[in-house]
Amino acid sequence: MPHPARRWFTFTALSLAYFVVSAGAFSSLGVVLPAMVGEMHWNWTQAGLGYTLLGVACGLASFLPAVLIRLFGVRGSMAVGMLSMVCGFGSMALTHSIWLYLGATVMIGFAFSLVSTVPGTHVLTDLFERRSTALGAYFTIGAAGGIAGPLFYIAIQSLTHGWRGYWLGFVIISILVGAFAILTTPGKKDETLHEAAVPETVGPGALVEGLKDWTVRRALATPQFYLVVAGYTVYLLVNTTTHGFAVKHLTERGVSPNMAASMLSLEAFVGAAVGLIGGVLGEKLPAKTLMIISLIAVTIGAFALAEARGWPLMLLYVLGVGTGFGLSFLSSTLLLLQYFGKKANLELFSIMCMLSTTAALGPLIGGWARDVLGNFWAVLMVHGVITGTILIASFFLRPPVLKPALTLKPVSETAL
Repeated sequence: MPHPARRWFTFTALSLAYFVVSAGAFSSLGVVLPAMVGEMHWNWTQAGLGYTLLGVACGLASFLPAVLIRLFGVRGSMAVGMLSMVCGFGSMALTHSIWLYLGATVMIGFAFSLVSTVPGTHVLTDLFERRSTALGAYFTIGAAGGIAGPLFYIAIQSLTHGWRGYWLGFVIISILVGAFAILTTPGKKDETLHEAAVPETVGPGALVEGLKDWTVRRALATPQFYLVVAGYTVYLLVNTTTHGFAVKHLTERGVSPNMAASMLSLEAFVGAAVGLIGGVLGEKLPAKTLMIISLIAVTIGAFALAEARGWPLMLLYVLGVGTGFGLSFLSSTLLLLQYFGKKANLELFSIMCMLSTTAALGPLIGGWARDVLGNFWAVLMVHGVITGTILIASFFLRPPVLKPALTLKPVSETAL
């Protein structure tokens, strides 16, 4: 266990990196997009494609941090990610074409995977004995970036009456936070203890039979792994689509642009608060319970946003999707740890993130639906139905049982 001061420097660096990339990625892009679409004369299918590429890049690159961490340590992963973040935000600030915009979203999505949840959960589960609390605090700080991003845009837009200064501000912030993260996160030599560590249980769950024997291949053969992935994916489906189009959807239904943008910040605030509370509850409640609560909240939030025209349903949307934001990462992380142990967790978490890339189709389909149907209502209603289906399945989730490997006994000569 490292010195307490270094432990907290590492926690701060990882949390700040997650905060910055969260502030400048999904929620922020949804707030800035109406202005960018208006100035560049794009359609919403093109705008939605950028959001989809952001999610696809984030998902497909999610296994890369595991590879870089094994080769170069967390520091190497963070260095590559921060470089990609600076290039992505810089390209966004300079964009005058759809192609540069799409390239910028790819770089930002790539950076999101390299500097956020994969390295964060990998390091923090080693540094702190109270893992649920540490992860809850980490996810809360990351969620706070979603609060700050839209508010930061409102402030910059009111001062400059444009959107390019907003992205330039993220370039400067990324350079400063990136330097701090590279200096304080573990290098390759610090991975020795982790590689030799015995898997442990997390939270109140009992030791699952055969926990120490779980490998990546065996975990991937269980339906429990894919149900956890499905719960994580449907949240991302709702989250990415609402962040991309909630502002436009609400303004088309009579809500002022600033009020609609404030809803995204308020949603992130709820997510941050619930994430912090969830981290403490994770020490007392089963991770399955947290997952069910998350799915119930997201289902309600998706339906509420589809029908929202005023404060009552907007607040219900904020509470629902915000609560899902606060619990989805935490419950999925803890379920993987409880069911399959620590040894294979880095790879399993990365695979989960990669498989959840399918959620990135939401913004592309949503943008196409807007151009064809003239609104986002149908897409949001379908999201509510999909989330409700996974919710029903989650009630039947049970811990996996490791089946013993088959062994062939030699045939005795007398039996021939």
